[in-house]
Amino acid sequence: MRRGGERGQSAPIGTLLMVALVLVAAGAAGVVIFDLSPDLLGNAPSASIDVSVETNGPDAQTLAIRHRGGDDLRVDAFDVVVRDGDGVSRLTLSAFENRSGISDGVVDAGDELRTTQLLSGPATVQLIHRPTDAVVDEQRVTIPSDSSPSVVDFESSAPTQSFEDNQDGTGDTTVEDGGATVQQSGNQWKFVDRDYTVTENTTLVFEFRSTSMGEIHGIGLEDDQDQTGGRVIEVYGDQYWGHDVANFDGLERYQQSDGWVRYEVPIGEHYEANGYDGNTEYIVFITDCDTNSGCTPDREDPPNSRFRNVRIYENDSSASLAPASVT
Repeated sequence: MRRGGERGQSAPIGTLLMVALVLVAAGAAGVVIFDLSPDLLGNAPSASIDVSVETNGPDAQTLAIRHRGGDDLRVDAFDVVVRDGDGVSRLTLSAFENRSGISDGVVDAGDELRTTQLLSGPATVQLIHRPTDAVVDEQRVTIPSDSSPSVVDFESSAPTQSFEDNQDGTGDTTVEDGGATVQQSGNQWKFVDRDYTVTENTTLVFEFRSTSMGEIHGIGLEDDQDQTGGRVIEVYGDQYWGHDVANFDGLERYQQSDGWVRYEVPIGEHYEANGYDGNTEYIVFITDCDTNSGCTPDREDPPNSRFRNVRIYENDSSASLAPASVT
């Protein structure tokens, strides 16, 4: 009887021991969970951010983001969206090459990131947490008065000359907005004279819009009258020809519902890496729609492109990492 009683007591004692073990394990797990940062838990972090724009040499500006306090931010978990006029550009925070105080891909209080970003007027900058698509911070920034980007004026020399006569066809190319915008419709390969020596720091900036897709929608800097696919930056189209803009970090291929989208392309790095002659003579605009490949340029909704606020400038990649001024 006594032995039977002892065996009868072992079940509740064992149960208590198991409960204790579970509680200890749960407590340890809780410590691990609550030690994780909000973005690793799938929650948007909370942080105080300052955004400013500074001049960085002729026709260039630096966009600076400084962490003032709050949660740590993982560089690879954030995008920066810039709305400048009607143009919108989106780049990854990891694309900010100039960094101060950042280690192991984590931004905390006092750290700063910088990148060259050419803006034309007051802009809205959003810091977006990619896993949750939450806007962690949004600020309006102004452009320094001594920064005046040079926009190509097409009014005096409209791009009406055919580039590659056997490619250029039905449609039209016109200039709008007092020389700021090139509009194309149908099957158009056109160029305008523009001498520019491309270096590894050369950046091509433009805004693009289309309401009807053709085969190729692109822009590039050429050194002769022969097409070189790699010199043309293709932003849109169902025929992948040229150099896809999505191959550049932080840039995305155009979608028809996007409206005006701003692209800032480090074209110099691409040209140098592929051995292209830097002595260019033309800016080329392409809206391609070949009848022999099934695209009809005279259809009811002919493919169209608009390129505006085209700028070419030198990006000084050695921008100072001095503390940014607060805007």
